Amino acid sequence: MYRRLSLLGLRCIVLLFGLAACGVQAQEQQQEKQPDQPLDGAALTKQKGCVYCHGEHLEGTEGKAPSLRGVGLRRDKTFIEGQIRNGGQSMPPFGEALTNEEIQTLVQYLSQMKEAPAKTSTDAKQRPGKKH
Repeated sequence: MYRRLSLLGLRCIVLLFGLAACGVQAQEQQQEKQPDQPLDGAALTKQKGCVYCHGEHLEGTEGKAPSLRGVGLRRDKTFIEGQIRNGGQSMPPFGEALTNEEIQTLVQYLSQMKEAPAKTSTDAKQRPGKKH
């Protein structure tokens, strides 16, 4: 009787380990099929260094770069994309440093920034009538 129970117990253990291994293997295969999720615009601004010049919350930094808050009110997508790709107005070009997909993600993200930026000392130093 003990032999029959231990044999049955051994079969159950082998079966459980087998099922667990199949589940792990299936999960690994599913993860391999799913490509890395692209970063959203906010994450890209941090990963690609936009925050170094434009500030942690894109509020602008004195002496480096203007606020990007509300840039969707001031500029259209074509301008934003050109500024990212080609640089200008003291901004270096990023057309070769970013993929087209990353640029489009940033353009979409920035063009949706429609809230008016808070007034900062950086804004006061900009020439009147000059758009950034």
